[in-house]
Amino acid sequence: MRNKIEITKKNNKIHFYFISSGKRYYMFSQSFSKGVYEFFRNGRSEAELYSYKLWHKNPRLDKTIEKIPMYIRYVIKEENAA
Repeated sequence: MRNKIEITKKNNKIHFYFISSGKRYYMFSQSFSKGVYEFFRNGRSEAELYSYKLWHKNPRLDKTIEKIPMYIRYVIKEENAA
């Protein structure tokens, strides 16, 4: 099954979730940014993030994409420890 990143928007925040093997794991939240919301609103596969090529077009989106792999590793590590 493909790993996927999904978001929800609530109270002017964007909440990021990692979907793997049918389970949904909370990763982090950040302040709302239209560019980030538009990029992630329909969900993105983990592979799409690793092949992202539009660097330097939107600094907020760049920073978000850069930190997602770290959170994915943390979620997987915590899941394996439980």
